[in-house]
Amino acid sequence: MKKARIFIVEDEIVIAKDIKRSLDKFGYSVVGTAASGERAIQRALELKPDLILMDIVLKGNMDGIEAANEIQSSLDVPIIYLTAYADKVVLDRAKATGPFGYMLKPFEDKEIFSTIEMALYKHEMEKKLKEKSEQLIDINRNLEKRVSEEIKKRRRHEQLLIQQSKLAAMGEMIAAIAHQWRQPLTSLGIIIQDIEDAYDYGELDKQLIENTVKESMKQIQFMSNTIDDFRNFFKPTKDKAPFDVLKAIRELISLITDQLRTHLIEVGISCTCTQMSFDSHESDEKEYCEHGLMTVSGYPNEFKQVVLNVINNARDAIMESRDRGILKSNDPGRITLNTSFREVDKVIVIYIRDNGPGIPDDIKDRIFEPYYTTKDEGKGTGIGLYMSKMIIENNMDGKFYIDRESDETVFVIELKKTEVIDGF
Repeated sequence: MKKARIFIVEDEIVIAKDIKRSLDKFGYSVVGTAASGERAIQRALELKPDLILMDIVLKGNMDGIEAANEIQSSLDVPIIYLTAYADKVVLDRAKATGPFGYMLKPFEDKEIFSTIEMALYKHEMEKKLKEKSEQLIDINRNLEKRVSEEIKKRRRHEQLLIQQSKLAAMGEMIAAIAHQWRQPLTSLGIIIQDIEDAYDYGELDKQLIENTVKESMKQIQFMSNTIDDFRNFFKPTKDKAPFDVLKAIRELISLITDQLRTHLIEVGISCTCTQMSFDSHESDEKEYCEHGLMTVSGYPNEFKQVVLNVINNARDAIMESRDRGILKSNDPGRITLNTSFREVDKVIVIYIRDNGPGIPDDIKDRIFEPYYTTKDEGKGTGIGLYMSKMIIENNMDGKFYIDRESDETVFVIELKKTEVIDGF
């Protein structure tokens, strides 16, 4: 075992020799002695001992406490003070230097040994604790850096998913525009042909032209409104705002109704709080729920995106069940959106169900995973439900899950009701 190297600072030569003799007996290595504070500082910096025995009262202009302060400003070395009396003022000054022990003169050999051993042990433990603390700080610093990098990587990944989801939704919306425009374009074609026929038969008069212009402008206005509706759908909502979930659902359904009907799928919407229900072909002007009762705070366009994702999944499931013979080719598909208000915790709940084949229990836990899809290759990205869950739970502080108790496929959206702001 390595001998501890000890430096003695004592202005009385006889006492210094007695201490050295005791230290030699216990196997310590005395590397030097000094009789003044100035000399102690010089020799300590040269010798770099493992421990210093420092007399408090020294000859000269500097006492042991001042010398200890100077030494500890440059060296990490434990110091034990030696003193002939315990003056409170002096001891308070000594305490400020963080000593590793005191010994009152005269002292016995056993006292010297136990005090030195405790000081060396305490100093070694403090060094190890400091090293561990520095290692822990370094680990935390690296961990913070790694966490920051992972967060940035996740955000980039989420941004990519959002972009992919928007592109997928845009494809759906373009198809919906085609369906929305097909009927007015057909009407405009018939109107133009009627003008030519009327001219050929000499029936073209002012009244016919006025009626033709009026009907044509009606169809053109419908097409223009459709463009505005789709443009608003893709316009991101920067800030949270109060919106009525029933109104948002109704606006979305009006955009995709024609597209769904081509697949023999009808959409029904109901609100249990007023016992009202309607189908997708009914008028937009009808009041379906008490004003403000179904109002939440969030991002209305992103909410519509979530509902669209679920409806598209339901549509695909119904069409797939027809392809597999589970439903007959002419069996009507049905998607139902039911809204209700849960008074106990002031939560608005939206249930979206369909009459498709349902989701097998063994994959219900995975349907919200990114890139997981049950569709054939090329027919699904597997990001729609994942993004929907992120929008509802991360961005709107709600819940989005699948009802495990139902035999049907039932997706559930829960959002906290918000108070209606004046003027909303």
